[in-house]
Amino acid sequence: MKETARRLLLPVILMASVAGYAQDDLLRPARVAPDLMSGLDLMPGAPPVPEDMVVSGNLDVRRAIPFTGEELRVIVFESLPAKTDHTESAFEFDEFVYVLSGKLILTDLDGTAHEYTVGDSLVVPKGWRGYWEMQGNYRELVVIATPTDSAPSEQF
Repeated sequence: MKETARRLLLPVILMASVAGYAQDDLLRPARVAPDLMSGLDLMPGAPPVPEDMVVSGNLDVRRAIPFTGEELRVIVFESLPAKTDHTESAFEFDEFVYVLSGKLILTDLDGTAHEYTVGDSLVVPKGWRGYWEMQGNYRELVVIATPTDSAPSEQF
């Protein structure tokens, strides 16, 4: 019962904490809670890519979106090991990634592999294409830059 109540209230709490800065004319910082960064309080979510882009593994996603603004979105994302194919569908937005757990391997179209582990950060530029492979219990903090006339997929 407590777990169900917690799951139902968490989105409300997150929305209240983020929306709190906009209730008056004073802009306020939005905290990305340590519990989210450590993987606690993440909620099941839709995969950020269509099923046909999953090459291997299980894209079993948990996430939280502690901030959505006019020009960026902050997401804590977690998945079981999986590899996705982005060779035909380029990234729509610049994306900053900070690896919180597990390992990320990005492989460019020319076959060059880039490995990132806990504590590493990277920027995936708009237009990047290749393979995105998450190993271990993969978790990341993501900041997606979005133009004001567009927004990242609700899936992510």
